[in-house]
Parts: sequence; structure tokens; C-alpha cells
Amino acid sequence: MSTNNVDKKLLDPEFEHVSVPMEYRKKLSSVAAVWFGFPMVLTSAVIGGLITAQLGFKAGALAMLVGNLLLFLMVGLLSYDAGRTGMNFSLTAQKTFGRSGYYIVSGLLSTVVIGWFALQVGLTGATMHGSFGASLILMTVIGGILYVAVTYVGIKALSFLGWIAAPFYILIAIIAIVMAVKDGNSDILGYHPHVTNAMSFGAAVTLVFAGFADSGTMTADFTRWAKNGREASLSTIFAFPIGNFIAELVGGIVVATGVIPNPTSTGGDFMSVLAGHGPLLTILSILFVFINLGSVGTHCLYNGAVGWSHMTGKNMRTITLVIGVVGLIVAVSGIYNHFFDWLVLLGVVIPPVGSIIIMDRLVFRKSESAALVNWRPLAFIVWALSAGISLFANFYSPQYSVAVVGLVTSAIFYGIGRMLVKGGSGAATGIKETV
Repeated sequence: MSTNNVDKKLLDPEFEHVSVPMEYRKKLSSVAAVWFGFPMVLTSAVIGGLITAQLGFKAGALAMLVGNLLLFLMVGLLSYDAGRTGMNFSLTAQKTFGRSGYYIVSGLLSTVVIGWFALQVGLTGATMHGSFGASLILMTVIGGILYVAVTYVGIKALSFLGWIAAPFYILIAIIAIVMAVKDGNSDILGYHPHVTNAMSFGAAVTLVFAGFADSGTMTADFTRWAKNGREASLSTIFAFPIGNFIAELVGGIVVATGVIPNPTSTGGDFMSVLAGHGPLLTILSILFVFINLGSVGTHCLYNGAVGWSHMTGKNMRTITLVIGVVGLIVAVSGIYNHFFDWLVLLGVVIPPVGSIIIMDRLVFRKSESAALVNWRPLAFIVWALSAGISLFANFYSPQYSVAVVGLVTSAIFYGIGRMLVKGGSGAATGIKETV
């Protein structure tokens, strides 16, 4: 079957339960588009604005860059593995955590991203209501239905949306920056925050990392479609540091102009800057809200649908409809009001998972010859230890980056654990061998 014939179909198989065959693999630009449009969203601008409001522009921009480079390191390595194998996150997690153990890991992350989907749906309604006076409930429901419909089509729709979302974000961001500089302070580099008990540089790095800790760890769901590991890894550069850094920097710039009244709570949400400037800009802004937040929402829903379809043995598109409805109900409940707390949780729990998979898949077990086992206790022990240390650092040493602590400690612990059980890549590191 040729790639051209494959690409002409609207609803491709999504290969929820097996590796993506080579004839269905996609060119670099298509895979890159999936990741490029994902982080170039209003949510990233909010994070960039929060950091700038706390640290100032120069220190904030540096924290954004460091956080994005860390994301590229983790996501790029995980993507390399996905491209060389064609396996989604659930299939990969089985190799590291076990055939039964992966349910815990995949179940957690696949549920977390449903929360992110609900967050984007809720933000759609809140943004439309706050900026344009539209009905909160109605806009939330419309946004949810649209995002579910796009996700239902599959990876092709996400790639197409990426090509639209990223350029649209740049256009609207330029307009917002020009208007903000015109009405506010033009000395962007000289902006210093006027807050007490500001977050530390390390905490800001964690905030950047946490924004994509979950979907970044589940990157295999997207990059398994690449032709090989090299192209899969290269595709993530368009997201980290390029796409996400630009998106966050826009929020930082707008905050630095001083036009946003409460940046420590609203961050770099620049929709208020665009409101009330004529019908053309209003129409563009409304389209921007749905396309932009829809880009994040669809990607997160796709992650959740692929994960839960594999765990339940059901079709991805059927699961999309089910969890889409669940996410919409959660969105109406107002989950977006707990945005910051959500990110803190992600920064503590999720980073060790990606690091453990990288160590297992790319350092210690490069081949696919190892038999599957039901449980791999070492992976869970390392995860628990690293998450515990990260939690301790979050409460007692907040000046350090919890994300970095989780990544580094899990890599060290897993390396030590593997050396202690050297020669036991099968039964010594797992229990209940299966054929």
C-alpha cells in the first residue's frame, strides 16, 4: 500500500494496540505540525505572563528557555524511541512497567490529560464570557463538541489543526503586542515585578516543564507516526523550545507592558487587550479562541483516547466520544479555577515517569528481545522514591526546580537499581514472566 493512497483516506486506522506500520508513517513536516501547533496557545502565554509577573522579564525569559530545553531533552529522547518502534505510550509503558503495571502509569497520565482537555474547554467558555460577554455555559458546550469532533478524525486532523493554529497564534500575538506597547510601557527589558514572596527561578522552570509534563511524557502517541527515530526527535524541536518558548514569551511581553491589571493571577492572557477594537478584530479573536484552545484540547483528548482505548481494548474513536463527554461535564464544573494547583501536581508526579522510560528503553534495554513481564518492581520503586523526594523539595526547598529534581533522581536511582540487579533483565527486574 502506498503512502499516497494511505494519506487520501479521511479516517485512517489509529493503531491503538500495535505499532504503526511503515506504510502509514508520515513525513517530518506532518509530525512536526502536530507538535508545533500544540504549545503555541493561550495557555502557554498565561504561564509566561505568570512567570514574568513574578521574576521580571529577563529572569522570566531565561526560566522559560531553561524549562523548554528540559522539555526538549525528555520529549526528544522519548520521541526517538517512539519513532524507531512505532509504539504508542501504552505499548512503551508495558515494556518498562510491565504488562499489568502499565495500567497504573497509563491510567494516571491518560486521566490527567482528560483533565487538561476539560481545562481547555472550560477556558474556552470563560474567555468568551470574560472578553466578549458570551454565555459561559453555551460557549463551553460548543467548544467541547468541536474539540471532540476534531479528535474523532484522528492524527490527520491534529496535524492540519497545527498548521492553522501556529501561524494564527503568531498573527494575533503580534497584534496584541503592538496594541499593548502602544497603550502601556515600551521598556520591556526593564520590567521588574512589584510582588512580595515571588516564586523562585527553579519554581518558574518547573512551571514551564509542568505545562507539558503529561503530554510530553506521552509524546509517543504523536511521534510514533514518524518514519524513524531521528525524524521523530527532530519534530519535537518545533514545540520545545521553538513553539512553546515563543508562546510563553508573548505572554511575558504583554505583562511587561503593564496593560494587564492582575498579571499574578491572570498571567499573560492577552484577550482583554484585543477586546473592543472593532468587528474585524473581534471576529478574528473569537476564531482565535476556538482554534487556539482547541489545539491543546484535541491533543490532550487524543492522548487520553489512545491510552484508554489500549487499556480497555476498545476503538479509539469510541473512547474519544465517551471521555469527551466526561471532560465536558468536568469543564462545566469549573476545573479551570484550579489551574495552578494542577500544574504543581504535575511537576511533582509526572517527570520521573519519562526519565525512567528513557533510562530503561534507551540506556539499559535497547533491543526489543526482552520478554514482557507482568510487573517491573524496580520502575515503581524508583518512581515512588523520586516523586517523594520531589514532593519534599516542593515543600521544603522551593527555590529548586522540582521537575529537575524528579528527572535527575529517577535517572540516578534507576541506574543504581539496574546495576544492583545486573544480569537480571528478565526475572530479576520483573515478576511473572509471560510469553
